[in-house]
Order: sequence, then structure tokens, then C-alpha cells
Amino acid sequence: MLEAPFGGNHGHIAQAPRTHFVGRGPCRKRLGRILLGVGLVLGIATVWAWNAFLWVFFVKPGDGGIHLHRAGRTVAGSANAQTGFFDGKGPDARMAKPIRLAQLDARTVVFADINNHAIRTVDLDGNVRTLAGGPTKVGHQDGPADQARFKSPHGVAVRADGVIAVGEVGNDAVRLMVPKAGGGYDVKTVVGGPGRKGFQDGAASEARLSSPHAVLWGPSGELYIADIGNARVRCLRDGQISTVAGTGKRGLSDGPQGQISWPMDLALGSDGTLWIADCGTLTLRTWRADRGLGTPFPGLRLAMPHGVAVREGQVLVAEMNGQRVLAYDIKDARVSTLYGDGAKGFGPGQLNRPAALLLDGSRLWVADLYNHRVVLVELPN
Repeated sequence: MLEAPFGGNHGHIAQAPRTHFVGRGPCRKRLGRILLGVGLVLGIATVWAWNAFLWVFFVKPGDGGIHLHRAGRTVAGSANAQTGFFDGKGPDARMAKPIRLAQLDARTVVFADINNHAIRTVDLDGNVRTLAGGPTKVGHQDGPADQARFKSPHGVAVRADGVIAVGEVGNDAVRLMVPKAGGGYDVKTVVGGPGRKGFQDGAASEARLSSPHAVLWGPSGELYIADIGNARVRCLRDGQISTVAGTGKRGLSDGPQGQISWPMDLALGSDGTLWIADCGTLTLRTWRADRGLGTPFPGLRLAMPHGVAVREGQVLVAEMNGQRVLAYDIKDARVSTLYGDGAKGFGPGQLNRPAALLLDGSRLWVADLYNHRVVLVELPN
């Protein structure tokens, strides 16, 4: 026989008093509406993110045409893709995501070392030297190069007089490294700076940028800027910033008021055509002052075009997700593969997210981003 635990009512189980919950139904309905709203917002955000940029990461490489199997060698960087920061020669040098390359002299190339927040050089013998910045000098500071600070520099370009322009993503700025008479450089900010992210044309001192990813000197001393955060190509000329391509709305349309999406890299053809690696539309674009934006190879879809270079009759592309360097004949779009077997790796003929190209006669310099090295490929004449 069961008994009540506190005596009384022998032979029966004591029952707890009933509690009445007021408003349980309305609370559940409110919670349901909240969850539905959150789910709807998350769904819309996911669709927007996919359409805006996520889908580009999942496009598979297309036909690379005939593989020419050009010879290549590691000029500088670890023998096993090890990251770090060390000036040295060949395999003794250490880098951390080298990107964007520009010719400094007949034997030397300057490059931006993203994660080391530095501007560095490498020569044909593999000697790596730091010009400015470093992992202990992160931030924004102008002045003598040995005191200057950078934050995630991406773009570099060298003017005929030796001035190095730097597109700096972390500070939303363009900086200039001006050679000093006794050697070294003075660093100064000409556009943007910390806390000035945004969009504004006009006087360089008042203009605003958003993640400038590449810079390129034009034939008349103008500086083109791939302003990826603003979906525009900008131009600095005579102390004024103007927009030359794009409206700020990401898309693919041609003409004077055309749209561009993620302008990653820039290259200038001998005929004055500006070639643009448009990573957001996965294709190559062109710009001319008399025509505006163009799409020279309609229907072409690349697996993240991240670097571009031009030589007579051909445009070369660093296809980041294709792990290869492609060459397109400008007249008929016939494609061939110059380097990279399509497999992500460090072995012979392999790349791991090639990020930038520089043509130097019959030599092609490649910034092999995730292998933390610079590769030199010999090209046919």
C-alpha cells in the first residue's frame, strides 16, 4: 500500500495542487513568429551572400586547352611552403602570402607581402630584401621607410622615376614610397587612411577608397586603382581622384556606365587597353576612355581570375581556384595552359592559389600565394 509521505489520507497518493499557466498559447505563438522571422532573415542573408560573392568560390575550372608545360622554378620561399618573415636567399627566405608584383629594375621585382605587412623585393638570384614594414610594424605611419607601418598591403606599382605606389587594403589607402637621394625611401599617404573607408571622388586629400587591391601607373603618370570594395576602377591624376569604370553596383554590363564586380588586378596593353581581372563575374574585362567597359570574351567563366598580364597578342591570367596560369589569344580567345597542372600542391609544376603575374620579357613571375613563394616561369618567345 502506498502512503502519503507526510501522513494523513492513508491509502491514497498525495496530489500536488494544480498550477494554471496563463498565456502559454500566446507565448508559443510569439516565439514561433520570432523564430520564423529569424529564419527568414537568415535565409535572405544567405541568398544575398551566395549571389553577391560566395558562388564564385565554387565554380570549377574550365577547359585549359593545350598544356604547354613551361619550365618553372622557385626563385625564393621555403622549400616546403613554410610561412614566416626572413630576408635571405632562395629557400632561406620566408614570406607570408606574397601578392602583386612590379618591375623595379632589370633584375629585381618588388612585391607586397600581405601577412607580413611589408613591401619587399626579390631578384633573379632569389635574394629577398625588405624595403618597408614588417610583422612588428603593423599599422599606419608615414616617414622614413625603416619607421613606416603598413597594414595588409596588396598592390604595388613602380613609376619610371622609381616611385613605388602601394594599394593598402588594411588602411583603405594609397601610399607612395619615394626614393631618397642617399638610398631608401620616404613613405607618404596620398589617398585615404585609417578610419576613412568609403567612396568619394575629388581632391586626393578628401577622397575615400574601400580595399584598394591593385595599382597600376599609366603612360602619362596617372595611377589606376582597383577599388574592389567600391566595385570601381579609380584614377589618380594631378591630385584628383575620379571613377573611370563601374557604378558601385556589382554586375556585368558594358559601355561608358558599365558595371564591374570585384576588380582584382589591372594590366595595360600596348594599345592603351586596360585589362581587368574581374573576380566577381569570373571573367576578363577591358576599359578604354573612348569606349568604357567591355567584355572581350563573352561567355568565358574562369575559376577566380586573380592576376592578369598582357603581352603581344595574348592576355595571361592567374586562375586562383584553377591552380594554373592560362594564356588567351586576344583575337580568337583560344586558350592554352602555361603552368600549373590544376592540382593544388607544392610539387613540380604545381601551384597553390596563384595570385599575381608579372611579365618580364620571356620571363613570367608568379606570386604563389598559399605556397608563400615566388615562382619564375620561362615562356616561349
